[in-house]
Order: sequence, then C-alpha cells, then structure tokens
Amino acid sequence: MKPYWADPKVYELYNEFINTCILQDNSLLTDEQDVFTIKSLDDCIQRFIVKYLEGSDSYDNKIKKQFEGASYETRLVFAHANWLWCMAPSDFRKAFKKEVAVNVLGEHLTSPIKDNVFPDRGCGSAGPYLKYNKPNEIAFIILVCKQLKLAVASGTISTLDQANELVQKICLDSRFSFDTETSVNVHPDVWNLIPEGLLTMYNILLHLSNPDKYEPVFSEAHKNQIYGAFHRLLDDAPKEVTEANREERLFYIRSKITEYGGGPTFTFYDDDIREIWNFNLGENNFNEFQALQYKKSIILYGPPGTSKTHSAKALANTLVYQHYFSNRENVKIYFKEKPDVTSSRIHRLQLHPNYTFEDFIAGIQIIDGNTIPVKGYFLNLIEEVRKDDYPHVLILDEINRIDLSRLFGELFSGLENRDEEIKLSIGNFTIKVPHNLYIIGTMNEIDFSLERIDFALRRRFVWFFYGFSAGVLRNMMIYKRDKLKLRISDEEIDIFVNKAQQLNNLINATEELSKQFEIGHTFFAEVVDIFSSFRDIEGFPRLKLFKNNGPVSVLWDISIKPMLEAFLGNIDKQAQQEKINQFRTILLS
Repeated sequence: MKPYWADPKVYELYNEFINTCILQDNSLLTDEQDVFTIKSLDDCIQRFIVKYLEGSDSYDNKIKKQFEGASYETRLVFAHANWLWCMAPSDFRKAFKKEVAVNVLGEHLTSPIKDNVFPDRGCGSAGPYLKYNKPNEIAFIILVCKQLKLAVASGTISTLDQANELVQKICLDSRFSFDTETSVNVHPDVWNLIPEGLLTMYNILLHLSNPDKYEPVFSEAHKNQIYGAFHRLLDDAPKEVTEANREERLFYIRSKITEYGGGPTFTFYDDDIREIWNFNLGENNFNEFQALQYKKSIILYGPPGTSKTHSAKALANTLVYQHYFSNRENVKIYFKEKPDVTSSRIHRLQLHPNYTFEDFIAGIQIIDGNTIPVKGYFLNLIEEVRKDDYPHVLILDEINRIDLSRLFGELFSGLENRDEEIKLSIGNFTIKVPHNLYIIGTMNEIDFSLERIDFALRRRFVWFFYGFSAGVLRNMMIYKRDKLKLRISDEEIDIFVNKAQQLNNLINATEELSKQFEIGHTFFAEVVDIFSSFRDIEGFPRLKLFKNNGPVSVLWDISIKPMLEAFLGNIDKQAQQEKINQFRTILLS
C-alpha cells in the first residue's frame, strides 16, 4: 500500500527507471542514449563487486580507485545504482540524492543531470543500516539490473509489469532462499555474487515493484517487530499462507487489520498502530524489547535529553499491547473501541535521594503509639500485579540519584529467583516477585558513571546506552515543524542537525568532557518551539533559524551554554571561556 504521506514521484521515477534504463538502454539521469548496457554493468560488477577494495578507507575514496580508467558509460550506470540506493527512502533529503549521483560522475560528467529525477520526499524510512551497509546494497542493485538486462536480451521480459514481477522474484529468492546453491530466477553468475546477509534493498525494491502487496517498511528490524506483534492474526490463515514467506504473511496480516477496522489506507507507522510494535527500537539483533522479555529488568542509560524515559514508556506500552494482541479477538475490539489497556499496568516512580528502603519495600511506622511494620510501594504493587495475568511494568526514573543496592535490599535476590519467597528483615513480610512484573530503569550517566556501579547490580539488568542521535533530532524537528505548521525548510533543519552533531563531536573530543556529557537531541529540538514562539512576536515576519538573535541564539543562551558552563565548572574561568567560545562558534557560525 502506498502510504498517504509518500511522495508519488518516487513510484513514477522507479517505473521510469525500469522503462528507460532496463527495457531500453538509455539514461534516466541524463538525456544520453545507448549507455545502460550489459557491457557497462559487467564492468561495474568487475570493478565494484569482484575487485572490491577492503579496508577502512571511505566509500568515495574507494570508488575513485575502483573506477579509475573506467568508461563514461560505466560511471553513468554506477551513478544510476547510487541514485536508486537513496531515491526512495525518506531518510535522505533531495539535495543529498542529487549530490550522490553527481559525486560518482564528478569531472567526468558530460551531460547535465536532470533536476526532475530527485523526489522531494520519500515513501518510507530505511533506518541507519542502509547507510552503514552501502557497498552491499549498491552491489545488489547492480546485480538486479544485470539479471533484468539478461532477461530483456533473452526475450523473457519486455514490459514494465514483467520486469517488476522479476524484481520481486529476485528479492524474495535473495531474502528467503539465500542458503540454496541455485535460483530458478537468477543466473548462476549473478546469484553467486549477491552479498551475504540481510539487505534493506530487498524491502525497498519489493515495495517499489509492487506497492499494493509489499509494505512501505524498509527496515528488516521493523518488519520483524510488526510480524511479532500481529502474528496471532495468522491463527486462522490457510496453510498456503502460514507456510509462505514473511512477506506473504504480512500481506495477510494487513488484510485482517483492514477487515477489523484499521481502514484500507492505514500504515504500520500510524500512531495508534506503531505503539503496538514499537518503531522506536533500533536495528540491533538483540534489542531492548527482547532483553526486557528475556531478563525482565533493563536499564537505559546515557546523557540527559536522549529519550530514555520516552523509550521506557514506549517499551512498556508495547509489552502490554503485545500480550493484549495475543488474543486475536482483541484486534477487532481495539480498532473498534480503542480500549485503554496500558495505563493501569504501567507504573512510574521518580526516584530522589530521600526515597528509602522503608518507602519502597517495607518499614516501621509509629501509629497510635505502637510500632507497626508497613508495606512499602513495591510490596503493595506486587499484590496488585498478582491479580492480573497481563504484564505490568515498573519504570524507575533517574536511578542514578539513589543507592539502588540499599533501596532494593532483598529484592535483588527476588529479581533473579522469581519463584522463591524471600523473608524480609522487617515484620513477617516476604517478597516474591511475580513473573509478569518487569522493571525498566533510566539513568543519566552524567551524574553517575556506569563504571562505578556495583557488579552485582550490573549483572541483574541488561544495559542499553542512549546517546545523541542526529536522525532522531531531525525527525523530532520535522514532526514539530509540521504539527505547528512552521515555515522551516528541510535545508535549515539539516544544517542545524549537522551543527548539533559537530558540537557533540567536539564535546567527545574535549579532555575535560567525554561521550557521557553529550547534549541530548531533545534539548536541541527545543529550537523549533522557540521558533514557534518568535513567530507570534511582532518584528519577526520572516524569521530564520539562524537569524541574528534568533531561535538558535536564544537556544544557546538559555539552554546549551548554561549546560556547558556547568560541565566545565571545575576548570579556570579563562580556559572555560575559551572552550565555550569554541562550542558557540560551531553552533552559531
């Protein structure tokens, strides 16, 4: 399904690429003809895949060496592969997409690159893996093109529909039949060169070639999370679906959600659906959600303002929702009635230095002159949790502000031995942690270094670092801008995000500071709110982010500068001011 927020030009350009480059031999990026040939593709394969340069050198430096002496036609074909790599994802801005193609050709460009072949937006987020795995992703594109051209040459395909059908077969074989020695749809010479491992381009090309069937979900991790959340919808599916590949099963899941009230145009990134499967999770093979299910206790740590509490809430929501959706009938109820199944099952404590074991577990109180043992918050919570068969999540915010070993006491043993009843030192109370109680802690590492934490404490939790994320900052700014209907350009956002990244890079490289002193993306995102407030002030009708004394300057004065001064409070004033000026120059220049 084409998402309602997608740029329709993406689909037009992809089909034009197939018609122009594959079914003919012409260039889409320029007006040149008879250049997109098997000969040029074979040269790309030899230079970029067969003789690929290993090592830590940059991608751009490698391709300069690999394509030294190559014909113009070979370079132009390779430019098309790079263009297709970044054309559809929403992660890349239009200027970057054009820059990618131009950089490949460089001084060898003999015909102007068309301006109308770069969409303003995309049709789905691919996540960071597409960038990190760029050489393999582009290698796959080249090999797909080679197989398509072979099919054209043999007369097997001659139309757009036939070409797209073959693209789907290649992607599905590569994704789900990778352990076979041969493929009926791919020539052996091509099949043997397809990179090992999962590729994002499988999902991108599947969607572009058949958007009515394949989801605009490009991230492998996201597809697996969506499938995990809704797989119970397959309980009554026919055998040919349950035994089919994941894409067929996702297509069936979509049909059931549509039937149950999700609507024909829903996407898995809609607010009421994405909280079920938690799109916030990263691309790691072992992520926070899996760790929470396995260990039942995790901690998110890192600098302030890096979405730790927000992520903890999202994880808690997902855990409860996925249990709710394990009953297929609840899917129908959810889309019709939108019941609140999470708020009573997610519990949050803001910890502080005065919060004690007596408050949390149990203590002695004097009531009417008598000393009486009284249950604390956690013992009362356990009683509530035991009455419910749903998961419950306790979020402990800012655990760095308290001695967690002293606060937990006997609870430490209870976390590891949930079947064991442990007698407390106060009264006749015992503690037995229910299997359906999960704990998520958040910790600002700036206040309490991870290295200082007791090993016994560390091994009872799985730890996940949360640092500054340029991608998250960009998404937050775009979301706020669109919600508030502000006139901030994508280019201004990209410039600001780049400056925020550079500032944090300098923080990491500063001797008195380190990675734990990074400034979180939520602090930088406040610049959009400042912009919004300025919009209503007389005298700022054409406000820009970087206008003198404008939003970025205000953000620096009221938020960023005070934080840096506090971080550098232990050095002499002159040295402090010199470093502050360096940081200021990066953000405001």
